[in-house]
Amino acid sequence: MSEPPSDKKRVDRRTREHGMFADDEVDRLQDKIAFDQVNAKLKDPELRAEIVRLVKKYHGGKGGTWHTALRGSYNGVFVVKFDEPNTYAMMRIPLPRYSLAMREEKLRAEVAIMRYVEANTTIPVPHIYHMGIAEQNPTGLGPFIIMDFYPDTIDLSDLLKDPAEPYSHVTIDQNMPEDKLENLYRQMANIVLQLDQLTMPQSGSLCHSTDGEFTVASRMLPQTLTDVVTLGGCPESVLGPPNRVLNTTHEVYQYYADLHMAQFIFQRNDAVESEDDARDKYMARYMFRRAAYMGLLPSPSYTSRQEHITPTPETFKLICDDLTPWNVLVDPKTGDVVAVVDWEFAWFGPRSMASDPPWWLMLQKPQYWMDEKPGCIDDWAGKYPKYLDVFLKALEKEEEKLAAGRAAGVPSLGEECDGSKVAEDGRVVEWLDKLHVSDDSTTTGASQKGPKEQPLSARMRRNWEDGSFWINYATRRTYGLDPVYWKFIDERLFGENPGGGYEKRAESMTAEARELMEMVVRDKMEEKNGERKVVDWWAEEARAHLARVLGYGQL
Repeated sequence: MSEPPSDKKRVDRRTREHGMFADDEVDRLQDKIAFDQVNAKLKDPELRAEIVRLVKKYHGGKGGTWHTALRGSYNGVFVVKFDEPNTYAMMRIPLPRYSLAMREEKLRAEVAIMRYVEANTTIPVPHIYHMGIAEQNPTGLGPFIIMDFYPDTIDLSDLLKDPAEPYSHVTIDQNMPEDKLENLYRQMANIVLQLDQLTMPQSGSLCHSTDGEFTVASRMLPQTLTDVVTLGGCPESVLGPPNRVLNTTHEVYQYYADLHMAQFIFQRNDAVESEDDARDKYMARYMFRRAAYMGLLPSPSYTSRQEHITPTPETFKLICDDLTPWNVLVDPKTGDVVAVVDWEFAWFGPRSMASDPPWWLMLQKPQYWMDEKPGCIDDWAGKYPKYLDVFLKALEKEEEKLAAGRAAGVPSLGEECDGSKVAEDGRVVEWLDKLHVSDDSTTTGASQKGPKEQPLSARMRRNWEDGSFWINYATRRTYGLDPVYWKFIDERLFGENPGGGYEKRAESMTAEARELMEMVVRDKMEEKNGERKVVDWWAEEARAHLARVLGYGQL
């Protein structure tokens, strides 16, 4: 489940301490559409019976009966219980928060990723019985997946969270003993480590052909791309063609930078608080985009490292934007992982991003920490290293176990390696070198040899210590960009800015660039002071609107 931007009361001031707010009008309209097209229809007993028949058709169990309906941020879930075997299955549909074409595109990509992970790792994922497009769904509810459902589980965050915190503001239990925390982190560390072994030669979403081959053949579908549509009202017509794949890390950062600017340009409501706030938000995106096109991202120090010189051609790692403890289901009695769910924001992207330590170690994003009080990000950044050390300790143990398992020929998930198959002195350091080469784990045949890498634990620590973590965090989260850019990125890339904000950076802009900024500021203030509404853009009109700022109408 993804976390929406804050709904805190807006104040008429410069808000560099906070991320941008979602467009309430867009969110309200999409909720109404989802209710009318899904929730209201579920009151019809015949529709429920049709859902049961459809799930039973592909699952094959006996005695299927309606169990329950659930709704998340992006998907609806309809659960059917079977008597023989005693199992549960579900029909999951993407909610109509974006076009039918995009819903089908996202579903195909998610199914491909789940099947790929199931085939190439020991990570437990729900088994998929069938995937169908809208015209194949007799219920009329759109494209769908039939797959396993796990009713008697909890998610891993339930074991990590502070029981005293309200559900709306979940944070880590700061009184948890370190040994217990490490054991819980090891569940996630093993999953993350296995996924780090998977690579592809291009950046984008995975496709699964009828002959069983997995390839990257469509555009990347990260969470930010969905957020700018569903939370910001950005028209899909400017997002670029679905078949666009990227070949270099620089292209990925440039795409994100353009996406951030598009989100700001098209979000009509709740985007700015004042003229200076609008200038700050524009400048953050302008300078971030400038850095991307100057080749400064993820960071000058990162790209200068000898061990990170990218091969030609590059290889890309599997990135899962929604891989968090909320999407790891565990047995409440044993704590063992039962299934990892919600793969809809998984795509192949730069090694630099895949080397970031997880933001979720304290369960709360930095911009939402301390209930968004002033100084929340500083407090988050001050506490984070303690939890990072524990997680990396857990990850190092998983790396040793994986290396020993490979040497012994028994790679596994969650199992200790047979000690008799480890070196006599018990050390596995020499086997860690096996983790340094990222072999292509695809089923396409050819094995691609990339540059030697340090273990994932070392790469994560370095990304935190040199600040690449913050650049990648801002890159991948448009609604968290502003506070992170001004606090951790601006001066690092462009020199001193004692006052913070746009004023110092505007001095280096050309007259034409400043006029362009003022044009956008005028637009945002007219929207702020005008009618609150959702704009239904024609494709050509939207592209022309974007081209005024970017110089081109599609990303």
